[in-house]
Amino acid sequence: MKKIFKLLSVLIIILVAYLASLNVSQTVNLHIWQKTGHSIDLVYVIFGVFIAGLLAGYAWMFTAYLTCQEKFKEYKRKLEQTTVTAESGSSKVDVLQAKIEVLEKALKSALEKNNE
Repeated sequence: MKKIFKLLSVLIIILVAYLASLNVSQTVNLHIWQKTGHSIDLVYVIFGVFIAGLLAGYAWMFTAYLTCQEKFKEYKRKLEQTTVTAESGSSKVDVLQAKIEVLEKALKSALEKNNE
Protein backbone atom coordinates (compact mmCIF):
# COMPACT_ATOMS: atom_id res chain seq x y z
CA MET A 1 0.00 0.00 0.00
CA LYS A 2 2.89 2.35 0.79
CA LYS A 3 4.42 1.71 -2.61
CA ILE A 4 1.15 2.57 -4.33
CA PHE A 5 0.92 5.91 -2.51
CA LYS A 6 4.57 6.71 -3.23
CA LEU A 7 4.06 5.91 -6.91
CA LEU A 8 0.89 8.01 -6.97
CA SER A 9 2.68 10.98 -5.39
CA VAL A 10 5.54 10.76 -7.89
CA LEU A 11 3.02 10.63 -10.75
CA ILE A 12 1.24 13.72 -9.40
CA ILE A 13 4.53 15.62 -9.15
CA ILE A 14 5.42 14.64 -12.71
CA LEU A 15 1.95 15.68 -13.89
CA VAL A 16 2.26 19.09 -12.21
CA ALA A 17 5.73 19.60 -13.69
CA TYR A 18 4.43 18.63 -17.14
CA LEU A 19 1.44 20.95 -16.81
CA ALA A 20 3.74 23.77 -15.74
CA SER A 21 6.11 23.14 -18.66
CA LEU A 22 3.21 23.38 -21.10
CA ASN A 23 2.35 26.83 -19.74
CA VAL A 24 5.81 28.40 -19.57
CA SER A 25 5.00 31.26 -21.92
CA GLN A 26 1.51 31.94 -20.56
CA THR A 27 0.89 34.88 -18.27
CA VAL A 28 -2.03 35.47 -15.96
CA ASN A 29 -3.39 38.74 -14.63
CA LEU A 30 -4.11 38.49 -10.92
CA HIS A 31 -6.20 41.16 -9.22
CA ILE A 32 -5.17 41.00 -5.59
CA TRP A 33 -6.71 44.27 -4.46
CA GLN A 34 -9.56 46.11 -6.08
CA LYS A 35 -7.73 47.90 -8.89
CA THR A 36 -4.22 46.57 -8.60
CA GLY A 37 -3.44 43.93 -11.22
CA HIS A 38 -0.27 41.88 -11.53
CA SER A 39 0.90 39.93 -14.53
CA ILE A 40 2.43 36.64 -13.37
CA ASP A 41 3.61 33.62 -15.33
CA LEU A 42 1.22 30.69 -15.06
CA VAL A 43 4.14 28.43 -14.12
CA TYR A 44 4.58 30.32 -10.84
CA VAL A 45 0.87 30.13 -10.11
CA ILE A 46 0.82 26.35 -10.70
CA PHE A 47 3.89 25.74 -8.53
CA GLY A 48 2.59 28.14 -5.87
CA VAL A 49 -0.72 26.32 -5.63
CA PHE A 50 1.09 22.97 -5.60
CA ILE A 51 3.41 24.02 -2.77
CA ALA A 52 0.51 25.54 -0.83
CA GLY A 53 -1.33 22.22 -1.15
CA LEU A 54 1.74 20.32 0.03
CA LEU A 55 2.09 22.57 3.08
CA ALA A 56 -1.61 22.29 3.91
CA GLY A 57 -1.45 18.49 3.61
CA TYR A 58 1.67 18.38 5.75
CA ALA A 59 0.04 20.52 8.44
CA TRP A 60 -3.09 18.35 8.37
CA MET A 61 -1.13 15.12 8.70
CA PHE A 62 1.15 16.59 11.38
CA THR A 63 -1.87 17.32 13.58
CA ALA A 64 -3.08 13.75 13.01
CA TYR A 65 0.40 12.49 13.93
CA LEU A 66 0.40 14.52 17.15
CA THR A 67 -3.04 13.16 18.04
CA CYS A 68 -1.82 9.60 17.50
CA GLN A 69 1.25 10.28 19.65
CA GLU A 70 -0.94 11.59 22.49
CA LYS A 71 -3.19 8.53 22.28
CA PHE A 72 -0.14 6.26 22.25
CA LYS A 73 1.30 7.95 25.36
CA GLU A 74 -2.08 7.63 27.11
CA TYR A 75 -2.27 3.94 26.21
CA LYS A 76 1.29 3.44 27.43
CA ARG A 77 0.48 5.07 30.79
CA LYS A 78 -2.65 2.93 31.13
CA LEU A 79 -0.64 -0.20 30.36
CA GLU A 80 1.98 0.75 32.97
CA GLN A 81 -0.74 1.32 35.57
CA THR A 82 -2.27 -2.06 34.76
CA THR A 83 1.15 -3.71 35.10
CA VAL A 84 1.80 -2.01 38.44
CA THR A 85 -1.64 -3.09 39.70
CA ALA A 86 -0.99 -6.67 38.61
CA GLU A 87 2.44 -6.66 40.28
CA SER A 88 1.03 -5.31 43.53
CA GLY A 89 -1.71 -7.94 43.40
CA SER A 90 0.83 -10.70 42.90
CA SER A 91 2.97 -9.37 45.76
CA LYS A 92 -0.10 -9.42 48.03
CA VAL A 93 -0.68 -13.05 47.05
CA ASP A 94 2.97 -13.84 47.86
CA VAL A 95 2.62 -12.23 51.31
CA LEU A 96 -0.57 -14.18 52.00
CA GLN A 97 1.07 -17.44 50.92
CA ALA A 98 3.99 -16.76 53.24
CA LYS A 99 1.57 -16.11 56.13
CA ILE A 100 -0.27 -19.36 55.36
CA GLU A 101 3.01 -21.28 55.43
CA VAL A 102 3.94 -19.74 58.78
CA LEU A 103 0.53 -20.62 60.20
CA GLU A 104 0.77 -24.19 58.86
CA LYS A 105 4.18 -24.61 60.52
CA ALA A 106 2.84 -23.17 63.76
CA LEU A 107 -0.15 -25.55 63.60
CA LYS A 108 2.11 -28.56 62.98
CA SER A 109 4.40 -27.64 65.86
CA ALA A 110 1.38 -27.11 68.16
CA LEU A 111 -0.06 -30.50 67.15
CA GLU A 112 3.30 -32.18 67.76
CA LYS A 113 3.48 -30.64 71.26
CA ASN A 114 -0.04 -31.90 72.04
CA ASN A 115 0.82 -35.44 70.84
CA GLU A 116 3.85 -35.61 73.13
